[in-house]
Amino acid sequence: MRFTAFEVRRLIILLAPLAEREERIRHGLAWSAYRRLHQAIARACHRRSRARQHTTHTPSELPQPP
Repeated sequence: MRFTAFEVRRLIILLAPLAEREERIRHGLAWSAYRRLHQAIARACHRRSRARQHTTHTPSELPQPP
């Protein structure tokens, strides 16, 4: 999965030299990993749902035009 512009921006901001830099980097990387995992799960669920919608009807079950 590719990084989004928002995620890249957030990771770049983390590299700014501020107090507690290491903690901010750890937190940012953990957030990024969580977000990417959540996106992957959501994408898989969406695809599974779409696949079920397309395979639940056989041609004989579809409504026939009058």
